[in-house]
Amino acid sequence: MCTMRFAKLMKGLGHHVILYGSEENEAPCDEFVSCISKADQETLLGESEYQHAAIDDRYPLWQMANVKMAIEVKRRKQPKDFLCMIGGASQKYVSDAHKDLMCVEYSIGYEGAFSEYRVYESQIWRHWMHGHQKMGDGRFFDAVIPVFFDPEDFPVCYEPEDYFVYCGRYVTRKGVAIACEASKIAGVKLKCIGHSKECLPTYGENLGGVPAHVRNDVISKAKAVFTPTMYVEPFCCVAVEAQMCGTPVISTDFGGFVETVEHGKTGYRCNYLGEFVQAIKDIDKIDRRYVRHRAVEKYSMQVAAPLYQQYFDRLNLLWNGGWNSLHK
Repeated sequence: MCTMRFAKLMKGLGHHVILYGSEENEAPCDEFVSCISKADQETLLGESEYQHAAIDDRYPLWQMANVKMAIEVKRRKQPKDFLCMIGGASQKYVSDAHKDLMCVEYSIGYEGAFSEYRVYESQIWRHWMHGHQKMGDGRFFDAVIPVFFDPEDFPVCYEPEDYFVYCGRYVTRKGVAIACEASKIAGVKLKCIGHSKECLPTYGENLGGVPAHVRNDVISKAKAVFTPTMYVEPFCCVAVEAQMCGTPVISTDFGGFVETVEHGKTGYRCNYLGEFVQAIKDIDKIDRRYVRHRAVEKYSMQVAAPLYQQYFDRLNLLWNGGWNSLHK
């Protein structure tokens, strides 16, 4: 979905977009180039979702796709093209094959970043990556542009129904057990949306995986959405998608939530189980109209578009004289 939104944004800015990917991609672009079949993708991924494929170019999935992609890029590239990627080090092969192009990782919320030109999903994640990769200095040609959304994709409900929602993978580190335990203690209804079987919900109604429009409808009518992730979340799209619906978020107090959830205004950031329970009790204090307004003001495509254009304009200076052009 991130690729589709990015392609739509770049087309809207008037850029020529060639998209390289798997089969049957519906993203708006001037040309779509298939680099791996659905059958090969499913065979090489096994039971894993493609969104969670390891960022490691030793995997046959990436090796097969990268070779085809490098060949197809060679056939189409023009001088001063940008090679925009979102697969991290798993796609470094393609970048290495085209060193005459400027490779931009345009939405980094993963660990395997490698490019000289990076757009991170949050300030938290930029700083985390600098520490992780032992980069002690700042970098002028990096940027932070949050993940963006089309507000029209999200139904808005200012009079919620009497239930809460957990939406995310059913894995321990995503905190599904916390959502279940807090809801049980508070005595509230809980609906769970997600996949995987590592840590199935122990309380509430398990809806499993549902289509996006169904998910958004359920989220929009909820009193709040739980995102109690235990690791350092780079961004967490669910937290912002919920707020696009006007639905408050109850999250942990670290990672991307420090930027996306305004404590006491668009939800509550919690540090232990008791705070999650208290957040449930206090959720009616949140102004859902403000939640929606802030989400649109900070995370809509219309806000992100000029930021991306400004970023690519800045990179274009490097084609036209490098640092000297900064002083003209």
